[in-house]
Formats: sequence, C-alpha cells, structure tokens
Amino acid sequence: MTIGSERVVLDSNVWIFGLRRQPDRSACAELLDQLPRLRVCLPRQILRELQANLTNEELHDLFRLLSRYPDRIDVQWERVRDEQIQKYLDLGCKLGDAVVAAHVEVLNIRVLVSENRDFLEEIQGLPFRVLTASEALAELKEQAA
Repeated sequence: MTIGSERVVLDSNVWIFGLRRQPDRSACAELLDQLPRLRVCLPRQILRELQANLTNEELHDLFRLLSRYPDRIDVQWERVRDEQIQKYLDLGCKLGDAVVAAHVEVLNIRVLVSENRDFLEEIQGLPFRVLTASEALAELKEQAA
C-alpha cells in the first residue's frame, strides 16, 4: 500500500508548519495542498495540540480545510485507554507523543507523518510507519507516476 491509498495521521507539527507556510518546511504546505488525494484521520490529541498552538486565524484556516474536505478528513473525538498510552510511555515516549502513538495504533492507521525527527525513532516494531512530509510527498508522486 502507498500513502495515497492508506489512512494517514498528520502530526500537529505538519499542520502547523503547513498552515503557516513556513519556507523551511515547504513540504508540509505541499502536503496540505494534497489533502484531496489523502485519507486523513485527525485524532483528538492532535486537534487539542493544534487548538493550543495555532492563532485564531490559523484555527479558522484549519477548520476551513476540515469543512472543505469532509470526505477526506475524519476527525476522531474518542479518547484512548490509559493502558494504550502507558504502553508508549513505557517504551520511552513523552506524554504527548505517547497519546498520539496510542491513537494511531488504536485507529489502525498505517502511516504517521511527522516532522519531529525524534518521534518514535528509537522504538522498534511499531504497527505503523513514520514518514516526514517530504517522504510522504515522494510516495504520492511515485503513486501518480
């Protein structure tokens, strides 16, 4: 499977860099431009992180994207069980990362796109792949070829 046919989770940093169109993180903005080609799941934890870190105008832009692609972006409001979070804490994750990883696993997502180079890097045997925005874009381009 490729990223274009799998459900994916975009980490909060991908949304933030993409919405801000930061020049040094242009792959994030490009990935948001590809939302019509993706099947994105937006877990509760990431939405909470976005609400805490985006300006009101950026939140407006986020919700405009969510409403523009309702068939491509699935917001998941459910909480994950503490046991799932604890599993990732025991593996060495920080709390926020552990909650995101638990969401990804519980939702049976196969790809997490993150610009956090350290995110889950040291953990072996994850039930999902972790890609950068550039790697995700490369897979989308490969699929289109």
